[in-house]
Amino acid sequence: MKTTFDSEEYIKTLGEELVNDFLKAGKTTHPCSVGSGRERALINKLKSILPHGVGVGSGFVIDSYGNTSSQCDLIIYEEEFALKFIINDDDNYAYYNCESVIAVGEIKSDATINDIEDSFKKLKKIKELIRYNQDENTFRSYLSKMEIYGAESEKFNPIQKSTDQIFTFILSKSLKTPLKSICEKAKEIFVEKHKYFNFFLPIEGNAITYIDTQKNSLADSAITADAICELSEEESSFNFFINRLIYQIHRGRTVKLNMQRYIHAKTEFNISKMVKI
Repeated sequence: MKTTFDSEEYIKTLGEELVNDFLKAGKTTHPCSVGSGRERALINKLKSILPHGVGVGSGFVIDSYGNTSSQCDLIIYEEEFALKFIINDDDNYAYYNCESVIAVGEIKSDATINDIEDSFKKLKKIKELIRYNQDENTFRSYLSKMEIYGAESEKFNPIQKSTDQIFTFILSKSLKTPLKSICEKAKEIFVEKHKYFNFFLPIEGNAITYIDTQKNSLADSAITADAICELSEEESSFNFFINRLIYQIHRGRTVKLNMQRYIHAKTEFNISKMVKI
């Protein structure tokens, strides 16, 4: 029996278990069962390791301007602050306000080019949702209700700062598509760099992310990068994915809480009758 706890080994094991869960879900004969089985497996794995206050579900993401995403396999959100509209008591059809959504992910099996195209289109819709913010000088850290008024350099700007966006990712069992084809499909669908996905991890393959070739350093998104890259086998791990996700939870920013935009509660009333007490 070990006398010390190895957290890195623990997370690695979670990734390996996820591969097995993918395989088990793939043995069912119904396509919907395959997808939901894999989603449930990942939801359980993520819930066991992400920080307190972070919820994991599936459904749709909405903004207060009337826009709605496609159905999302995984939605990672602020459990304490998120508005969660559940249709017919089915969590799979819940709607979450975009201001409280931290990350959104798609789950695929072997990630063919058609699978990737489908995921890209869904994740693009997430980046196109608009977080309502009256003052771009103000922002809020995830899991905190405190509103911060920042300096000029700290302005909230999801077009130029990846930390101000919803983090989007794809997880698959394997990858059947070459990097060049993925890059070409990304250019075709996303067009603008701030709408690109953030991370792609085939559990049995090499992770795909971004690099700034001038600085020779990895980038958190396409915004500050000039190339898509495939990491080496040693760097491609479930551990690295979890690290990126937790970084986004701790360093990511959103806007102040404003539930009235969704509930449309009146603040002024017309009184028809009144009796003094």
